[in-house]
Amino acid sequence: MTVTTDNIKNSLRVQTDTDDTLIQNYITAAQDYVHNAVDSTADIAKLEEYSQFDVAVAMMTEFWYQNRGEVSTASQEPPYSVVSMIQQLRGLFAADV
Repeated sequence: MTVTTDNIKNSLRVQTDTDDTLIQNYITAAQDYVHNAVDSTADIAKLEEYSQFDVAVAMMTEFWYQNRGEVSTASQEPPYSVVSMIQQLRGLFAADV
């Protein structure tokens, strides 16, 4: 499964289409963020096989969407749950390579 704009909108309970482009941009950036945090040289298609990849991407996207425009230390740090998913992915991916 790949994270979609509709998945994020459902999770956030966003009912309008006005932020679809913004959400899609966050999804793309979150995929890059997780990919680079796990292994920037890896084939992203292989990472997408793990459920933790989609969960981390969704959580990062939701975090950025909810904290857009806000500048504080808390809004700049990725949530612990995202860091945890990335660490799990690193272990799983390294074991499979």
